Amino acid sequence: MELKKNILNSKYSNGFINQLRSKYKDKIIVFLTEKENVFLILENEFYLGFLQLNFLSNKISIKLFLSSDLKEDLKKQLLINISDLVKNKNYNYLTFLHCFDSINILDTINGIDYMHQYECNNNFSKYNPILATDFNISTEICAYEKMINFHELCYSDDKKYMISNWKNMLQSFPKVPFQKITLICYNKNKIVGSIIGYIISKKNKKYLYSICVHPDYRGKSIGEFLLNMFLQAEPLIPCYLTVYESAIPAVNLYKKFSFKKIKTVEAITFNDVSYFDENSV
Repeated sequence: MELKKNILNSKYSNGFINQLRSKYKDKIIVFLTEKENVFLILENEFYLGFLQLNFLSNKISIKLFLSSDLKEDLKKQLLINISDLVKNKNYNYLTFLHCFDSINILDTINGIDYMHQYECNNNFSKYNPILATDFNISTEICAYEKMINFHELCYSDDKKYMISNWKNMLQSFPKVPFQKITLICYNKNKIVGSIIGYIISKKNKKYLYSICVHPDYRGKSIGEFLLNMFLQAEPLIPCYLTVYESAIPAVNLYKKFSFKKIKTVEAITFNDVSYFDENSV
C-alpha cells in the first residue's frame, strides 16, 4: 500500500477520479481541488480512497474517505502508513474521522478515546429536576465574552486532545442561520450553567451545541434541569449531540434522558507508529 500526494491533473489524481464510485463524486472532486495535504491510497493500481491532514494545536485531524474495497487485512497497514507519514511532526495525537460516504472503520481502531454521536427522539425520559430558588434562567446570551470565559473554565479539565477553541466556536454561534435555543443559569449575576443549540427545521433535527456547569455548582441538578428544558423545546424534533466516550458524567446524563449511541464519528490515537504496531485494528 502506498500514499500518493494528490497533485491536480497528475497520473495519480486522474487515476483516482476515473476509478471513483460515489454519489458525492462531484463534491469529492471539488474537495480534492481546494484542499491541501491530500494523499491518495493506492494498493496494486487500485485506489482505496484518500486522506486529508489538518494540523491543529497539538493534534493532526485526519479525514478519511475509504471505499468498500478496503479489505480487513489492509486497515492496520493503512494506519501504519499514516503514522509513518506524520511521525516527524511535533503533534501528540491523531484524530480520525470520515467524510462523504466513506465506509466507517473508526470502531475497529484501538484508540485511546472516541467521539460518538447520540440521538434522542420524542420518547425521551421526562425528568422534573428541581432547581434551587436562588437560581434563575435566561434565554438570551447577554455577554459572549463571559460565555467564552465560562466555557473555558468548565472545560479546563479536559484531556489535551479535547481542547476546543471556544472563542471561535461561540463567536460563530450567532451567525448560525437556524433557530437557536439558549438557556443560561445564573446565581445572581454569576453564570453557573448553560446549554445552547439550534434546530434545522428542514431536516427536522435539533442539535445540542454545548452544555456545561460551573465546577463549584456540579451535583445540584443544574445540568439535568437545563437538558430537560432543552429537550422540551420543540419536543417532537429528535435531538443529536456528540460526546467523548471518556466523558463519563456527560454520557451518563445523556443516557438518563434516553439518548442512544448511533455511530462513532471520531477516533483518537497517539501519534506514534509503535502504537499501531502493538495495537492492531
